[in-house]
Amino acid sequence: MGYYMRYIVADERPLTLESLGVVFKTIDSRYVMRPTDLDELVEVVYDDKLYGQIEINAPGDELFEDDISAFVEMLGTATSTEERLVAATLTAATQMIAVEMFWEGTDSEATFAIFDPLWDWLFANRRGILQADTEGFYSADGLLVERKFMI
Repeated sequence: MGYYMRYIVADERPLTLESLGVVFKTIDSRYVMRPTDLDELVEVVYDDKLYGQIEINAPGDELFEDDISAFVEMLGTATSTEERLVAATLTAATQMIAVEMFWEGTDSEATFAIFDPLWDWLFANRRGILQADTEGFYSADGLLVERKFMI
């Protein structure tokens, strides 16, 4: 099991694994989105090294519904402006870009750096928030709501 980060999209423009592959190639030609046995899951390879997997989920998918429900429960009653923003995004979610990251030992920073350009692109091109396991919810400007949980 790896470490999960999820970009919760609240935008009417859908993304596909193919379009994310184009985003990665535009960022750096050394990114490869390698197919797996599952149509909805690809591996992210950079310089011939596996760094993670990406899956896109949408309303109606069991995983999407379960994750959104867990996030709403963990958020609890929204009292701050930031919590209300997170709650509104969860309610309006149209997709979830789920990334499972892999690394050996304790050197997680190299893996995070591989995915940082994807998060930057998503923040610049799709309304949404980023959820990071054991950390919480982020906007493009930084941590919105701290919630130290994993699902």
